Amino acid sequence: MRKFFKNLDDFFSIINSQIGKPKSVKLVSTGWTNFVYIAKSKKGKFVFRFPRNAFFARALEKECEFLQQLYQHDSTLPIPKLRLFYYKNRPYSVHRYIPGKSMTQARLLKYQKTRLAKEIVEFLFALSNFTPNMKLPKTSTFLARLSKVSGKGGYDLSKHAPLIYAEKQHLTLTHGDLNPGNIIIKNGRLKAVLDFAFVSYCSPLDDVARLIGRLQGDFAKFLLPVFESKFNIKVSESDVKNLTGVWNYVEQKYVEYIKLNHPDIILPKNFS
Repeated sequence: MRKFFKNLDDFFSIINSQIGKPKSVKLVSTGWTNFVYIAKSKKGKFVFRFPRNAFFARALEKECEFLQQLYQHDSTLPIPKLRLFYYKNRPYSVHRYIPGKSMTQARLLKYQKTRLAKEIVEFLFALSNFTPNMKLPKTSTFLARLSKVSGKGGYDLSKHAPLIYAEKQHLTLTHGDLNPGNIIIKNGRLKAVLDFAFVSYCSPLDDVARLIGRLQGDFAKFLLPVFESKFNIKVSESDVKNLTGVWNYVEQKYVEYIKLNHPDIILPKNFS
């Protein structure tokens, strides 16, 4: 029996069973790893995530377990409270909708960028000091496993070399996929960090490089000095560029997988 969802699955019935008759249900067509629905009912507004393949079904189970432990450790952290459910042995998650805009969409003033940079670094530092009671891989190991899904047409693991080098320099707990789409901003403040499917051990610089590599504009000049001071790690332009190159390659291969296997996903213009 498959442990993931397909287009023809009855998502509406599953949603109805959780929150009652919905007033509205919207498919977020940009979900790369999950079918993502936003649903409203008398009980409120909720986000449902249904994994698209077996790899991310396992990742979702891991993510829910991790976030539960992290929330118990520090309930003040800006993270969603995921609840894990099963439908015919297929895992899916539900959490209350968190209002705000993704960092990709947010337009920030200079003072807001200064404050947000501090909030993001403080979150990463808190994460780095948390020890979960579960086994998690290094980021390079996780991406090597992902390559077996996304790289069936050929995948060059040597492209991960800068990441492996960074892990040898500093190794701590990281988000693993800190792209701006996973950061929710409200009124210029950090509201939530989403999607911990890639949570793993790596250099904390990897999260920073991941974020900078996907952002346009000058946020790096606000973020890097705060990061260097808090983590006591000197960052060079080449460090960021090399790690960004790893993620560009990972995304390139996963986009190829999406185009072949999930043509319903609407990719951003720079990936289409």
